[in-house]
Amino acid sequence: MEESGVAEDMFESLEEFHIVLSELVGDESMDKVRGEYEKLIHALKKSRENEKRLMSKCRELNAEVVSTSTKVAAALKLSQDDETTITSLKRELDKAWKMVDAAHGKESKDKETIRTLKEEVSNLMQTAEQQTNISLDQEQSDLLKINEELTVERDELLTTVEALRGN
Repeated sequence: MEESGVAEDMFESLEEFHIVLSELVGDESMDKVRGEYEKLIHALKKSRENEKRLMSKCRELNAEVVSTSTKVAAALKLSQDDETTITSLKRELDKAWKMVDAAHGKESKDKETIRTLKEEVSNLMQTAEQQTNISLDQEQSDLLKINEELTVERDELLTTVEALRGN
Protein backbone atom coordinates (compact mmCIF):
# COMPACT_ATOMS: atom_id res chain seq x y z
CA MET A 1 0.00 0.00 0.00
CA GLU A 2 2.92 2.36 0.67
CA GLU A 3 4.24 1.68 -2.80
CA SER A 4 0.83 2.58 -4.19
CA GLY A 5 0.88 5.93 -2.33
CA VAL A 6 4.35 6.73 -3.66
CA ALA A 7 3.27 5.79 -7.17
CA GLU A 8 0.20 8.05 -6.85
CA ASP A 9 2.44 10.96 -5.85
CA MET A 10 4.65 10.25 -8.86
CA PHE A 11 1.67 10.08 -11.17
CA GLU A 12 0.33 13.41 -9.89
CA SER A 13 3.70 14.93 -10.74
CA LEU A 14 2.87 14.11 -14.39
CA GLU A 15 0.98 17.35 -14.35
CA GLU A 16 4.33 19.04 -14.06
CA PHE A 17 5.45 17.11 -17.13
CA HIS A 18 2.48 18.50 -19.05
CA ILE A 19 3.43 22.02 -18.03
CA VAL A 20 7.00 21.46 -19.22
CA LEU A 21 5.65 19.90 -22.41
CA SER A 22 3.41 22.89 -23.09
CA GLU A 23 6.44 25.16 -22.70
CA LEU A 24 8.37 23.06 -25.24
CA VAL A 25 5.59 23.30 -27.84
CA GLY A 26 6.45 26.87 -28.67
CA ASP A 27 10.15 26.28 -29.26
CA GLU A 28 11.05 24.59 -32.59
CA SER A 29 14.59 23.86 -31.53
CA MET A 30 13.18 21.67 -28.83
CA ASP A 31 10.93 19.63 -31.15
CA LYS A 32 13.17 16.60 -30.95
CA VAL A 33 13.38 16.87 -27.14
CA ARG A 34 9.60 17.45 -27.01
CA GLY A 35 9.01 14.27 -29.11
CA GLU A 36 11.18 12.19 -26.82
CA TYR A 37 9.57 13.84 -23.84
CA GLU A 38 6.09 12.90 -25.14
CA LYS A 39 7.26 9.32 -25.68
CA LEU A 40 8.53 9.20 -22.09
CA ILE A 41 5.24 10.59 -20.74
CA HIS A 42 3.26 8.09 -22.84
CA ALA A 43 5.52 5.22 -21.64
CA LEU A 44 5.14 6.39 -18.06
CA LYS A 45 1.33 6.53 -18.33
CA LYS A 46 1.25 3.08 -19.94
CA SER A 47 3.58 1.73 -17.25
CA ARG A 48 1.32 3.23 -14.54
CA GLU A 49 -1.80 1.64 -16.09
CA ASN A 50 -0.04 -1.73 -16.31
CA GLU A 51 1.09 -1.38 -12.72
CA LYS A 52 -2.48 -0.69 -11.57
CA ARG A 53 -3.76 -3.63 -13.57
CA LEU A 54 -1.05 -5.94 -12.18
CA MET A 55 -1.63 -4.74 -8.61
CA SER A 56 -5.33 -5.43 -9.00
CA LYS A 57 -4.56 -8.86 -10.39
CA CYS A 58 -2.15 -9.49 -7.46
CA ARG A 59 -4.89 -8.57 -4.95
CA GLU A 60 -7.33 -10.91 -6.74
CA LEU A 61 -4.78 -13.73 -6.75
CA ASN A 62 -3.93 -13.09 -3.09
CA ALA A 63 -7.63 -13.25 -2.20
CA GLU A 64 -7.95 -16.46 -4.20
CA VAL A 65 -4.92 -17.95 -2.42
CA VAL A 66 -6.43 -17.07 0.97
CA SER A 67 -9.78 -18.54 -0.08
CA THR A 68 -8.14 -21.68 -1.45
CA SER A 69 -5.99 -22.13 1.66
CA THR A 70 -9.13 -21.87 3.80
CA LYS A 71 -10.80 -24.52 1.65
CA VAL A 72 -7.70 -26.74 1.85
CA ALA A 73 -7.66 -26.38 5.64
CA ALA A 74 -11.36 -27.30 5.78
CA ALA A 75 -10.75 -30.28 3.49
CA LEU A 76 -7.85 -31.45 5.66
CA LYS A 77 -10.04 -31.15 8.75
CA LEU A 78 -12.78 -33.18 7.04
CA SER A 79 -10.22 -35.74 5.95
CA GLN A 80 -8.91 -36.09 9.52
CA ASP A 81 -12.47 -36.37 10.81
CA ASP A 82 -13.18 -39.04 8.19
CA GLU A 83 -10.05 -40.94 9.22
CA THR A 84 -11.17 -40.80 12.84
CA THR A 85 -14.63 -42.02 11.85
CA ILE A 86 -13.16 -44.81 9.72
CA THR A 87 -10.92 -45.93 12.58
CA SER A 88 -13.85 -45.86 14.99
CA LEU A 89 -16.06 -47.82 12.59
CA LYS A 90 -13.30 -50.39 12.06
CA ARG A 91 -13.05 -50.88 15.83
CA GLU A 92 -16.82 -51.28 16.07
CA LEU A 93 -16.79 -53.75 13.17
CA ASP A 94 -14.05 -55.80 14.85
CA LYS A 95 -16.07 -55.76 18.06
CA ALA A 96 -19.19 -56.87 16.18
CA TRP A 97 -17.30 -59.74 14.51
CA LYS A 98 -15.95 -60.84 17.90
CA MET A 99 -19.49 -60.80 19.25
CA VAL A 100 -20.68 -62.83 16.23
CA ASP A 101 -17.86 -65.34 16.78
CA ALA A 102 -18.73 -65.55 20.48
CA ALA A 103 -22.41 -66.06 19.58
CA HIS A 104 -21.46 -68.84 17.15
CA GLY A 105 -19.35 -70.47 19.87
CA LYS A 106 -22.19 -70.20 22.39
CA GLU A 107 -24.63 -71.54 19.80
CA SER A 108 -22.35 -74.54 19.17
CA LYS A 109 -22.10 -75.20 22.91
CA ASP A 110 -25.86 -74.85 23.27
CA LYS A 111 -26.45 -77.29 20.39
CA GLU A 112 -24.05 -79.77 22.00
CA THR A 113 -25.84 -79.35 25.33
CA ILE A 114 -29.22 -79.92 23.63
CA ARG A 115 -27.88 -83.03 21.88
CA THR A 116 -26.48 -84.36 25.17
CA LEU A 117 -29.75 -83.66 27.01
CA LYS A 118 -31.76 -85.38 24.24
CA GLU A 119 -29.53 -88.44 24.55
CA GLU A 120 -29.96 -88.35 28.33
CA VAL A 121 -33.75 -88.09 28.00
CA SER A 122 -33.73 -91.00 25.53
CA ASN A 123 -31.58 -93.09 27.90
CA LEU A 124 -33.85 -92.24 30.86
CA MET A 125 -36.92 -93.17 28.79
CA GLN A 126 -35.33 -96.51 27.92
CA THR A 127 -34.35 -97.07 31.53
CA ALA A 128 -37.86 -96.20 32.71
CA GLU A 129 -39.35 -98.53 30.10
CA GLN A 130 -36.98 -101.33 31.12
CA GLN A 131 -37.83 -100.79 34.78
CA THR A 132 -41.52 -100.82 33.90
CA ASN A 133 -40.99 -104.05 31.97
CA ILE A 134 -38.98 -105.50 34.82
CA SER A 135 -41.62 -104.38 37.24
CA LEU A 136 -44.35 -105.95 35.10
CA ASP A 137 -42.31 -109.12 34.73
CA GLN A 138 -41.72 -109.17 38.50
CA GLU A 139 -45.42 -108.59 39.17
CA GLN A 140 -46.36 -111.28 36.69
CA SER A 141 -43.84 -113.61 38.27
CA ASP A 142 -45.22 -112.83 41.72
CA LEU A 143 -48.76 -113.47 40.48
CA LEU A 144 -47.73 -116.76 38.96
CA LYS A 145 -46.16 -117.81 42.28
CA ILE A 146 -49.27 -116.81 44.17
CA ASN A 147 -51.34 -118.67 41.60
CA GLU A 148 -49.16 -121.75 42.03
CA GLU A 149 -49.31 -121.48 45.81
CA LEU A 150 -53.09 -121.06 45.69
CA THR A 151 -53.35 -123.97 43.29
CA VAL A 152 -51.27 -126.13 45.65
CA GLU A 153 -53.37 -124.96 48.61
CA ARG A 154 -56.58 -125.72 46.70
CA ASP A 155 -55.29 -129.12 45.76
CA GLU A 156 -54.44 -129.77 49.41
CA LEU A 157 -57.87 -128.54 50.50
CA LEU A 158 -59.53 -130.75 47.89
CA THR A 159 -57.49 -133.67 49.09
CA THR A 160 -58.53 -132.86 52.68
CA VAL A 161 -62.20 -132.47 51.68
CA GLU A 162 -62.05 -135.81 49.87
CA ALA A 163 -60.37 -137.40 52.80
CA LEU A 164 -63.02 -136.01 55.13
CA ARG A 165 -65.80 -137.14 52.88
CA GLY A 166 -64.30 -140.54 52.52
CA ASN A 167 -64.23 -140.98 56.19
